[in-house]
Amino acid sequence: MLSYKRLIGKPSLSRFLLILSMMVRMAATAHAQESPSSLPVSGPSASVLNKPPWMTELSLELKESYDDNLLGVSGNGTPKSYSWITTLTPKIGIDLAPLIDSRRVLQVLSLNYEPAFATYSQASEETNTAHRILNKIKAKSENISFSLDNSFLYIDGSNIAPIYPTPDNVRSSYAHVLPRERREQYQDRTKIEFKLDLDPYFVRPTGSLQYWDMLTDQRTISGYQNWVDRYEINGGADLGRRISSQMAIFLGYRYGRQFQDTVINSNYSSTNNFHRTLIGIEGKLFTWLTLSLLGGPDFRHYDDSAPVNDKNQVNFYGESSLTGELSKQDTVTLKYKGSRWISSTGQIPTFDSSFDLGYRHKFDTKLIWNLNGQVKNADYTVGNLTKGSAPSLRNDWLYTLSTGMSHDFNAHIGVNISLAANLGRNEQDGIPNAGYRQFDEYLTSIGIFSKF
Repeated sequence: MLSYKRLIGKPSLSRFLLILSMMVRMAATAHAQESPSSLPVSGPSASVLNKPPWMTELSLELKESYDDNLLGVSGNGTPKSYSWITTLTPKIGIDLAPLIDSRRVLQVLSLNYEPAFATYSQASEETNTAHRILNKIKAKSENISFSLDNSFLYIDGSNIAPIYPTPDNVRSSYAHVLPRERREQYQDRTKIEFKLDLDPYFVRPTGSLQYWDMLTDQRTISGYQNWVDRYEINGGADLGRRISSQMAIFLGYRYGRQFQDTVINSNYSSTNNFHRTLIGIEGKLFTWLTLSLLGGPDFRHYDDSAPVNDKNQVNFYGESSLTGELSKQDTVTLKYKGSRWISSTGQIPTFDSSFDLGYRHKFDTKLIWNLNGQVKNADYTVGNLTKGSAPSLRNDWLYTLSTGMSHDFNAHIGVNISLAANLGRNEQDGIPNAGYRQFDEYLTSIGIFSKF
């Protein structure tokens, strides 16, 4: 048997090909076992292939990727860095609700653990392990329901950020996201919701948290990328009415606070409080079209340390999603979100917009193709800092196109392949070194996964 230590000692691509060949042989063996000519599995080996009812997932994925621009630079100054990336991702999921005698109240009590061990062969400083824990609780008793969704992430990576020499220090705001998501940090996203049904009306108290604790060092070295801690917490309620068996309209209110820590040697922070009123519609417009639309004015008050001329602002907030099941084989999704946000690089608040369009086609139960496009915009021009690197003179766009296919050999073994292009573009006129704010990144990957 090949030991783990021997696998680790091999070059990344060779290691991947070796394990790939092993898993393909496993796939062939499993396929032979499932063929009609095979004898049915029985005895002790049968229990290995059958998960207990409380285990929702037990899988392992091995993926080899190539990233040609790890730091998102233009290449005009700092050369682009690249690497082969080997990622091993085991997943285990449990749902304890089936162990409870009566499931009329507690419907879901799940916990998923998904660590991802990523090794960068040509850039060891980017190597990291991402520990992701997902929790979900759903309960219902008569006309009262409750749900909790939590996603916790700890990234065990380097606590040293990259250095971008001048003039690469004025790169796109989307470029720094690439290395940031590989550095040591905590992230937490939680949403809690109660619902009281008073047919045809309903009341829905809700609350949410988004939290980032960056564990990277802050330094005064020229060109060093400093990231800051930040969070948003908000709560409120919706009052709604069903207009049909599958559609409802509602009015909502949220009160919240956004906190942004300060960058070293800076007193500026975009910390603020906000009141948000919403109007929305949700449900199924047709049997094949599911939608959720909400939006409204956002009344925001910034602390005195915020680098904005207007400390009291009214902004638009909106979220929408549409899912169209055009056929049993074809699904189209469309999403939008626009909101005033806080930057991880500190100081200037931004208005973030994102537009997502996705298409999924099932050739059959084993072969699936995905095509996705995304457009993002980060507009920092509300700020009043125009000296130095002029962070307020920034209007960045990110265009992403990705496609991928996955194929199941059988119930236990499958492969996937994906291609993605990230194109960062600058739309702010009249700034020096504008070309350094643009970048192209291409990412390709192939993986093999096993489900148990």
